[in-house]
Amino acid sequence: MTKLLDISHASKLDGHLDRVAYSSQLLQRVLSTLKGIGLQGTWLGSRKLGPDSPEYKWCAEVARILAEKGIAAKTGGGPGLMEAPHYGCHLAGLPQRAIAVCADFLNTEEDVNPYVLKGGHIFQMPDFNSRHDGLFFGSLFHIILPGRLGTIHEMYDLLNRLKHGLLAKAPVYFVERDGYWSQKMEFFTQSLGEELGPRISPADYDLTKNVNVREMSPADFATMLLSDIGHS
Repeated sequence: MTKLLDISHASKLDGHLDRVAYSSQLLQRVLSTLKGIGLQGTWLGSRKLGPDSPEYKWCAEVARILAEKGIAAKTGGGPGLMEAPHYGCHLAGLPQRAIAVCADFLNTEEDVNPYVLKGGHIFQMPDFNSRHDGLFFGSLFHIILPGRLGTIHEMYDLLNRLKHGLLAKAPVYFVERDGYWSQKMEFFTQSLGEELGPRISPADYDLTKNVNVREMSPADFATMLLSDIGHS
């Protein structure tokens, strides 16, 4: 019985090593291609909020303005708030500014959104690590929109990488309405007492700004963002 288990584990390990080697080679090609595309920023968010939501319309307009300034929109490539920035590139008449870094390994992922299919760049990534590398590396900024487990996973990986210097410093914007992110931040940064302290150190949010779509127009946000990254 033990020998059979050993063989099974060894076989699975060999398969994993093959996948790691493949992912590494693919990631090298993807990052090189992304570098050649030029200026870009990351957008993370839910697939559930569609064209009728305030967030979708707001994001599309911001992305349109940025695309006209030569900055590509890099998202997970799906519908909802992953689609909105690509729609903004479409509105700008610059579909080549749309970048999709897709989760090829997830059976639950929907098809790539139609706007990146109209002349954008699509990368199918084989695992979470390589997908996050593609989404985060090379970005001048990171915009975190409302989202559930997938977005939260991306958010914490991003903040942790920035905290430990594994990514170049770049501003992070939590875009919300009705306290979607700010209430969570308040909960996590509250002290639990002298021994435990807060769930998350307030210092971990030092590179971040909260932006309310009901209080800041897309044009004002784009102006602020461009100033933050030193791009006129």
